[in-house]
Amino acid sequence: MKRMKFFSVLMVFALSVFIFAGCGSSSAANDSSSTDEDTVYSQDFTIVNETGIEIYAVFVSPTGEESWGEDILTTDTLPTGSTTDIVFDSEVEEQYWDLMIADSEGTTFEWSKIDLFSVSEITLKLDNGNPTASFK
Repeated sequence: MKRMKFFSVLMVFALSVFIFAGCGSSSAANDSSSTDEDTVYSQDFTIVNETGIEIYAVFVSPTGEESWGEDILTTDTLPTGSTTDIVFDSEVEEQYWDLMIADSEGTTFEWSKIDLFSVSEITLKLDNGNPTASFK
């Protein structure tokens, strides 16, 4: 009788270990199936204008491109001390971007090779006429 009770307890224990292990391996299999290719990165960012000038246009292009494309400034102008959000098309997959701003006289300033996969805010500055930036 004791032997039968011991055998029953052992079987219940073995069954529960089997079930518990099966649940754990199922979620682990799901975790290992995701790859970097499945990861979606956002290039969206906020511009903070600390240049000391009013920005009249903002252009971005993938690093290495020859042309800038359209002005993407979402407001008429961006006064110093102001911010604006830049939202990309969800199908854009480039990681490194160049950014150019223009003032009311058409003077431009450029920042190169900005990693938009890791940046969500760009504070633009001019230091003695030289473009600088800080990133968050």
